[in-house]
Amino acid sequence: RQQSAPSLRKRGSRRAPPHVCVQFLVLLLVVALFCVYVAVIVTMSLNSTNDGVRKKSPVTVPVPKPVTDTGTFEHAKEVRGGATPNMNRGPHSVEKKKQKQSNHQKLPQDTTLKAFLEPINQSTWDIKPLPVRTTTAKDLKQITFPPISCSTFQKDFPVDEYPDADPFLPWIHDVFPTDDGKFIQFVAQNKRRCHTGTTESETALLKHFQPQASLFQHVAVKKFSQNGQERYRLASHQEADPDGMVTRFICRFKPNMQTTLSVFNVDYEYASFRKGQKKMFTVEGHDIKDIHTSQLVFQCPVPPELQETIRSGKSVVNDVATLFVDVIPIRTPPRYGKPGRFFPPRLRDFQDTETPFDASKEWGDSHILPRIQDSGRWENIPICKPSLMTYSPYKEEEDHSAVAMVSDKKPEKKHRLVACVWASAGYATRGERYAINDGQRRLQEWIHFNLLVGVDHFYIYDNSGAHGNDASLKVITDMFPEQVTRIEWPSKVCNNNPNNVDSPGERSSQYAAESSCRLRFGPYTDWIGGFDIDEYLVPVGNYTSLKQLLDKLDSEDTRMFSFGSWRAWPRRSKIEEPVEITKGGKDYCGRARSCFELKVPPNTTMLQAYNCERQRGPKKEVMPAEKQLYRADYVKLHFVHYSTITELTMMNKEETDAAGYVWRMRVQADPKGRFTDELNEATMLHSKSVARQDTANWKEVCKHNKGFCRIGTPYPPGALEANLTEDKDGWSYNCWVNEKVEDYWVPMLQAALDSSKKPWLN
Repeated sequence: RQQSAPSLRKRGSRRAPPHVCVQFLVLLLVVALFCVYVAVIVTMSLNSTNDGVRKKSPVTVPVPKPVTDTGTFEHAKEVRGGATPNMNRGPHSVEKKKQKQSNHQKLPQDTTLKAFLEPINQSTWDIKPLPVRTTTAKDLKQITFPPISCSTFQKDFPVDEYPDADPFLPWIHDVFPTDDGKFIQFVAQNKRRCHTGTTESETALLKHFQPQASLFQHVAVKKFSQNGQERYRLASHQEADPDGMVTRFICRFKPNMQTTLSVFNVDYEYASFRKGQKKMFTVEGHDIKDIHTSQLVFQCPVPPELQETIRSGKSVVNDVATLFVDVIPIRTPPRYGKPGRFFPPRLRDFQDTETPFDASKEWGDSHILPRIQDSGRWENIPICKPSLMTYSPYKEEEDHSAVAMVSDKKPEKKHRLVACVWASAGYATRGERYAINDGQRRLQEWIHFNLLVGVDHFYIYDNSGAHGNDASLKVITDMFPEQVTRIEWPSKVCNNNPNNVDSPGERSSQYAAESSCRLRFGPYTDWIGGFDIDEYLVPVGNYTSLKQLLDKLDSEDTRMFSFGSWRAWPRRSKIEEPVEITKGGKDYCGRARSCFELKVPPNTTMLQAYNCERQRGPKKEVMPAEKQLYRADYVKLHFVHYSTITELTMMNKEETDAAGYVWRMRVQADPKGRFTDELNEATMLHSKSVARQDTANWKEVCKHNKGFCRIGTPYPPGALEANLTEDKDGWSYNCWVNEKVEDYWVPMLQAALDSSKKPWLN
């Protein structure tokens, strides 16, 4: 056969040498591999393009059920008819411009915001020492969210799509760098406060959300290297690294993959101790309404080599972040019992000695945390520009990138007094009883009034998007381009119940907005006023400006200035003639026979219509609430009505003595705060809208003192001295007109409004 082979070949042909055949085969293999590589790249590009388009639901990776503690959250799901709140809800739908989509598509695919949910087994919490977690990446459930633009961060971030299945993840509402670029500030809320009732289903939810309590308590960790990788283990304060002595989250920065350990803005446990609370949290959770544990604020220290890039805003290109941070919670059970069981060395004098927390006993001496890729976490949170580079009117007024390099120098104070406001064009009253849709009108009037009394700037957190309508406050805020900064803030309140029911309301969106405003813009002002747009802070006596009053407060070193809040009544003579409603059943007038829709004429200000206080002169009775002006650098945590944690609250005895304060173990009333003199300094008029149901049977209850009437009939001069209780038609007197408001402020406000357009009339 070998001899006959040549005769079969064509003339002139010859056998290729063996090495040439090998080369040819190698070439074919290289070509094949190149084709596979091209196919993979094309597939990734298509996926990246798809990820750049907002989807109706998040992308999920099927994995084992994330909650393994049966009988709690799953049981609550059954009790509530199978509705697991927010467990797999998709990101809210927001239209994106094609240019923004293009910008996001240019980024690598792995920069999209993700949540990795880790299974939680609360039954292991009773084991001592705490068992080491053995989860791996394949045990995590991944949720991918749509792209986030920096200019609309609060609108795009999936606040209302919080993954309830893993309550160790902080319920984040806002994220931003500090002005010096040294920290990334987080504003989160305590999700466990949303449902605190005693029903079977809500009790199960309270048990499921126990990890949220853990996030307010620090842990101590020690860093070490294992197989060339950076790892952490739980430790005592004595063993912990200096930056790991008081922490709760591991922060990983991208793309350089460096890690730092979080720091708290305030020490929540020490605050509970100073307030004299016997317990910071309880297993049951029904007593979780301690207001200083509503807002969770913490920071991630920025690695030094990234600080200048972040401070200068150069990390954001075409409104898209190029730097990101991952937040990995360190998962330990809540410490129940007395606050002070695990104080750091700085607070060792107040350590609880009866039931101290022994880290070695509780956690063991070798409790190594899982690798980051094996841990539940928030991943790829965008790092946007500092606040003044993001929001008008500041972002165009100067070249912020030319400011001095990163330093400890405090930012320049741009304002003497600002107002932080959470408001909307329309909203539902507590209990969803009644819809109020006068936000645009009220905001326009309220801004005009506060400009008259000396407020420099307004930060309006516009919550209109939470109510599912097209109206917003933008049409009003655009009228004041130099005095108003509008932040679109569509996150919903998690519980809008009244306060007198089994599961009281929790206006989480409002509380987070307040913290965001204080932390974002507080460094640039001396004083902050936290008021609603139906609350008028009125200078009285010899004062015609709030700044005159602030000068007095600064001279006496007062740092918190409080005002009593009582609802004023709308005067019958200043509202439109009532149109009686007698049909519609209890949905309209409750159990009453008749009611009406209360309306204030367009040519009458809300200030004038509601200028009818229920108490004469200073408010002497116990007030249902209060509001404050406060020094931005002194108050460390504020909750709508009250300064819950201050600079003084956080000091130990030595620090208190050094600052010149008088040391008191229990701080109930801060010595740097006081109430206003309502006759000679300022008063607050609260013009809260009267709902239709509140006018029920007004003809009967408002005459001859037959009931509680919310329609104002003011006492005329001398009526009390003459023992007069009603007018000639039988309408009962029930309020007093503030003469300074009526004679001085109302005409000034009316003149300002007369010279302005009223877009809310259209």
